[in-house]
Amino acid sequence: MISILNSLQKLKNKLFILLFIIIIIIIFLIMLFNRNSNTFSFEKKYYGSNKFIELNEEILNNLVDNKESFGIFIYQPLCINSYNFNKVVTEFAYQYQMNLYKMPFSKIENTILNRKIKYYPSFVIFKKGIIVDYLDAESDQDLAAYNSVAEFKKWFGKYVNIRQVNKDSNNQEKPETDKDIQINTVLNNIKYDKEKINIYFFWGDGCPHCDKLFKFFNSLEMEFGKYFTLHSFEVWKNKENKNLLDQFSKKMKDEVGGVPYVIIGNESFVGYREEYETKILEIIKDEYQDSYDVYFSK
Repeated sequence: MISILNSLQKLKNKLFILLFIIIIIIIFLIMLFNRNSNTFSFEKKYYGSNKFIELNEEILNNLVDNKESFGIFIYQPLCINSYNFNKVVTEFAYQYQMNLYKMPFSKIENTILNRKIKYYPSFVIFKKGIIVDYLDAESDQDLAAYNSVAEFKKWFGKYVNIRQVNKDSNNQEKPETDKDIQINTVLNNIKYDKEKINIYFFWGDGCPHCDKLFKFFNSLEMEFGKYFTLHSFEVWKNKENKNLLDQFSKKMKDEVGGVPYVIIGNESFVGYREEYETKILEIIKDEYQDSYDVYFSK
C-alpha cells in the first residue's frame, strides 16, 4: 500500500513539473506574440524607395497633428558624428527601401522634438504622432546602433515593420561626377599675393577641434604672419559659408564630413590631428611664394 502511494506521489510530482513547464512555455509564447504585435508599419508612402525628405517646423507639426507614423534623422551639418551616422542611416534606407525624414538639430527648438532630443545626431521614431523611442548620442546603450546597419536595424525593428526587398530592384540614384569644378561664389575681400599664402579655414561655432586650430594659427602670427593670410568661415550657422565649403572641397576633390577643414596651397586637412600643425607650418615656410590657391588658380 505504501509503495502504491509513493508511486502515485511521484506521478503527481511529475505531472506537476510537466504542467509547470507547459505554463512557462505558454507564457513565453504569449510574450513573444505580444512583442511581435507591438511593431507597427509606417504609412505606405514611406516604403518603396529611399529618399531623405528635409523637414521644417511646420511640416513636422502637420505630421504630428495628422497622427502619422514615420522616422526622423536629427543631424548637425558638418558634424563628423552626424556624417558617420548618416552613412549608416542612408545604407539602411537603401537596403530596405524606406523613405525617412531628416532635420537639423538647430531647427528642433520649437518642436515636440526639443522635449526629448538634447544631443545630436539622433534618430526618432513616431507612431501615430507620438514619439515611441529615440537614439541618445550620449548613451553607451545606444552606441552600437550608431555604428552599423545591422545594429541600427535591430533597434529600429523593435518598433517598426521592416519589409524585405529585392536589392536588385533598388533604384538609388547615383551622384553625378564633377568634371570641371567651378567656384561660383565671389569673394571680394580676398586677394592673391605672390608673397603670402592664403589659408582657408572652415569651422563650426562650438567645435572644440576648431578652437585648437584657431589657437595654433594665433600662435604663428607673430613669427610667421608675414607669410600667410588666414581666411576663416563659420559653416554651422552660415549657409553661404557652407556653400563655399562645398565648392572648395569639390575642387580639392575632398569628401568633407565635418569641420575643421583647412586648405593651404594644394594641400587640405579634414578634421584635426596634432601632426597637421607641423605640416601646415612647413607649407607656410616652404610654399608661401607664388603658391597654388584654390580660389584663384585654374
